[in-house]
Amino acid sequence: MTNKQAASPGYVAFVIGLTFMCNVFLGEETRAVSLSTPLILKEFGITASQLGFAQTVANWVGLIGWGGSLLIADGLGRKPAFLTVLLGFSITAPLIGFAGSFSQLTILLSLAAVFRNTGTINYVILAETAPPAIRAFILSFLNSAVVLAYMISALLAGVIIPAWGWRAMFFIDASCVLVFLAAWLWMRETDAFRNASAHRERQGKRQRPDLLLPWKAYPGRATLGFFIMVVYLGAYPSFSTWQTAWLVNEVKIPFAQSTNWIAIWLGASAIAYWLCGWLANQFGKKRAIPLFAGLGGCFFIAIIFGTWTTNEIFWLGLGLNFFVTGHYGAGSYAYVNELFPAQIRGSVQASFAVFVGFTVSFAPTIPPLIAQNHLDHISLGFLFPMVLTFAAAAIFLFVAPETARQPLEDIVR
Repeated sequence: MTNKQAASPGYVAFVIGLTFMCNVFLGEETRAVSLSTPLILKEFGITASQLGFAQTVANWVGLIGWGGSLLIADGLGRKPAFLTVLLGFSITAPLIGFAGSFSQLTILLSLAAVFRNTGTINYVILAETAPPAIRAFILSFLNSAVVLAYMISALLAGVIIPAWGWRAMFFIDASCVLVFLAAWLWMRETDAFRNASAHRERQGKRQRPDLLLPWKAYPGRATLGFFIMVVYLGAYPSFSTWQTAWLVNEVKIPFAQSTNWIAIWLGASAIAYWLCGWLANQFGKKRAIPLFAGLGGCFFIAIIFGTWTTNEIFWLGLGLNFFVTGHYGAGSYAYVNELFPAQIRGSVQASFAVFVGFTVSFAPTIPPLIAQNHLDHISLGFLFPMVLTFAAAAIFLFVAPETARQPLEDIVR
């Protein structure tokens, strides 16, 4: 049962741009930390696992925003939730640059994480706006904002950090307020949410917070979605956090060169998002995602267990980023949103925010622990994201149902 009318191409393009720019900003403070890792460790006199644990603490606190914003999305609307995320991040992220001690850094990272961890609202909004025929590709395009933003951050870091220090990277996040203003003025509520709200009103029901709702309504889908989110949200953060440290401390290349390499790798990864999204749209996610995840896992194996020259590391890192990150646009948030109807779509993500978020909050801490805090052998810690990447390939190949080109279910029947 649905009476949703297709949005105009112009408005779809506006929502794509709006959610894309939101993704560019959200998580910027984690990228700034990973790009500045060697400098932060030196300034505060801490170990790699201590910095990793600070990010774990931030992830714990961030569960408040992740769950809260998505409950707002189901209760009050997608637009109010989206505006809350953008305004909150515009205010809290720049404050990190004022940290004067490691304790203050941990507190400010945690405060910003309340809004940074709410990026799933982007995928809810775009999934409910994009036409079904191109939804898989469009959601992949949205996810490519993450790696493009990382690429831009790496290029900026190579200029800003040597000139003004690592703190300056956080101040640029205040410009996110421009995205907030655009959304406030021109974004409208999604048809799917209005339909779901009207359906509830006709039944005399009110939306109530219920973190177990996904398992009560769709236990099989909820369990599948839980494991998919765990492998995705555990793999990339545990790798990207230590990528700069790997290049600087283990590969032994200069910091500025490492930022250039990462920028190139992530620029190529954006193309991988679009390619994997196109393949998923044409041939299905059960083929495209295992292909990319399986090849990405093989690159992990080569880097962990092989001995390579500096030039060879560049090409291995390029292949690793291309295949490991490329399938995130068709999987991860995008796929899980497609499993559930609009009436509980926000509640599903809120539930996963608590259960998945806590489960994967340790991800940045695990690689340095595996490497026993030896940054000159930090690649050994990549065993953890490697296992999760292969797990993603197996789940989509053998378990996950196909959703590409299929209409979203808008009303719980």
